[in-house]
Amino acid sequence: MAKDHDFKRLVRARMQDTGECYTEARTALAARRDAGELAVSDRTRSLLGQLADTGLAAVSRDHLARLPEPERRAAAIEGLRHESWRVRRTCALLLDRVDLTPESAAALTRALDDEHPQVRRKAVHTLTCENCKPNGCAADVRPAFERAIRDPSALVRSMVVHVCTLHFFDRQWAIDLVAAVATSDKSLKLRESAAAAIRWLRWHWDSDGWRRELEPDLVARTERYPGRWVVIRDGRVVAVGRDRRELSAGGRGYWVAPPGTVRPRIP
Repeated sequence: MAKDHDFKRLVRARMQDTGECYTEARTALAARRDAGELAVSDRTRSLLGQLADTGLAAVSRDHLARLPEPERRAAAIEGLRHESWRVRRTCALLLDRVDLTPESAAALTRALDDEHPQVRRKAVHTLTCENCKPNGCAADVRPAFERAIRDPSALVRSMVVHVCTLHFFDRQWAIDLVAAVATSDKSLKLRESAAAAIRWLRWHWDSDGWRRELEPDLVARTERYPGRWVVIRDGRVVAVGRDRRELSAGGRGYWVAPPGTVRPRIP
């Protein structure tokens, strides 16, 4: 359990992140402390510090990654305030494998303004990568991404493009961000990458449109594989994924849009 001065520091940090008054922040954190979610031990804090040492970082990261989820989350949130950018970057990565909470989402959103681009890049990924989270990802990242796409580092902007393309392929605001990068980003390499992403998105959605024009019973069979490619030959699904052998044998590949998604406007 955190010592009194540590607990007060956590209260002040939550006040800064959430805008709560002292009493509100203290009550919320006390409830989590009583549930055993705020135990950042001296040993754990020492491991956090070792993340700054390139010779010790890998071993320390592995130890931290094996902590129970509440302890790992609390340690990573604390580590996001560390003076070393290497520690902050790894802590953003550690939060990628645990479910988001209001506290961790606030800490990661704050990290989008970190002085080091590697930290900002990891924060962009961790806020949105639902494939890495045990129970998915439900953060409203649009305001943060609309700010991050103006980041001075192309490294950070490229992660925004990647995440928007991969995870928000049906959100108009995300497509608009990628399209704007493709036409006006100051980095030629990133403009080309964003333009390729737009072509990739158009290819997927066009393919899904062609799939929907197939026989109704065949369309129904393809919908067992949302978010995947299927190969159809001779009126049946012969492969899941873009199987080269089946495609070369005359099969045709179709992307299956997840249920509930609607094609956005793609320039």
